[in-house]
Amino acid sequence: MPHSLENLKQYHNEATQFFGSELMLLKETVPKITDEKLQKIATLLISCGQTGAALLQLANQTEHFTSESVMLARAFIEKITNFCYVAICDDREYQAFILHPIYKHYHNSGSPKFGDDLGLIEENILQRKEKQEQLKKIPIVQEALEMFSETKANLNWTKKSMNQRIDAIEKWGKLLDVFFSISKFQYYSDASEALHGSLYGCTYGIGVFDPDFDHTQEVELDKKLYKESTCVLLHLGMLIHESFTLLSYSCDIKTIWDSSYKNRGRALNLLLHVLERKLTL
Repeated sequence: MPHSLENLKQYHNEATQFFGSELMLLKETVPKITDEKLQKIATLLISCGQTGAALLQLANQTEHFTSESVMLARAFIEKITNFCYVAICDDREYQAFILHPIYKHYHNSGSPKFGDDLGLIEENILQRKEKQEQLKKIPIVQEALEMFSETKANLNWTKKSMNQRIDAIEKWGKLLDVFFSISKFQYYSDASEALHGSLYGCTYGIGVFDPDFDHTQEVELDKKLYKESTCVLLHLGMLIHESFTLLSYSCDIKTIWDSSYKNRGRALNLLLHVLERKLTL
């Protein structure tokens, strides 16, 4: 029997609590990271916490911020996937990740700034070039430019696609990579449409172009929005647990991992119930 709107609102509340609980555990975990390599990339987890907090705020207004929520979900997915990937990738990829901000700063220092005096264009250009020349004397800047480019300002930190990063996590073999793949396939493309302002993206979630769904039926539309928001929160919370699993191999977070594991089990049961499916794993 399909879920009622009231039931879906209750499931959504439970999913919100689960995701919020995982975010709190994440906040507790970051200070416990002792591995030097992981400490250097822990900023990604901190940023995940901030994005997750924003998602929770939007989740309280499910009827109004569907597209905005999925954009944040995409950012969350990419950050936590990058964290796990950089934690297990080869040294060159790791160094590229660490050096990329330095490369970007070098090029940004040579770019025009809002507020520059338009009457002093040539002087400003000379000042920016001089600043870049000074930066190039710093060894780590030289290393960053050698790895990326002194002339091209918009290179990504990696040439690996999202799928390739997830494949690397899968080959590592110590995480439930299925949650990364599901999250990527379920939300990533639609979030990109929303982010880039396509007509499809701006109507994401309300089913305007779905011939099998009548978006004019208010109750059915609300049910769709609550169901999909519930699934987003549950999937993202499960990704947080996978980051705990990765960290547990080098950091003493057993108590946190155990608590998250219990949360994840309940969340998985809820997800299957919301989707009206039986456990097949």
